[in-house]
Amino acid sequence: MAELQRRSQKPVKQARSAGGVVFRRDSGAARVLLLRHTSGKWMLPKGTIESGETPEEVALREVREETGLSNVRIVADLGEERYYFFWRSEDSYYDKTVRYFLLEFLGGEEPAPQAEEGFVACEWVPPDEAMERIKYKETREVVRRAQEALAQPGGVDAARRP
Repeated sequence: MAELQRRSQKPVKQARSAGGVVFRRDSGAARVLLLRHTSGKWMLPKGTIESGETPEEVALREVREETGLSNVRIVADLGEERYYFFWRSEDSYYDKTVRYFLLEFLGGEEPAPQAEEGFVACEWVPPDEAMERIKYKETREVVRRAQEALAQPGGVDAARRP
């Protein structure tokens, strides 16, 4: 990051977020929930960690806000993704870290995309299809780790990390 700042002569801001890979089982087969943005991009629910919040709290909040689902439970920590981007309107670079969790949907609700955040659709898709739809390699890696956790013998509870 220091190299990026030296080269660019522009500020580099830190950003921390958390989100989730929400899954359900249809006749034993895992499906993950994707959000489609007005830009056409497919993504996972995620948002900024505010002061005093834990990554787990943020993941649950963002899933609730962006998909309308609150009947979920965290079953595994999927680790972090880190990437850099330039935000033209702020004329700044960002060094962003997103902590992801695997969340099991427990049923009884229908997903509803959060229009205020620009989401136009929610779809349950097989993990392989999710990886085809998601543009960013870091996010595809998170889905791959979720798929690995879901394939653990003994189910997702066997995939829990301390």
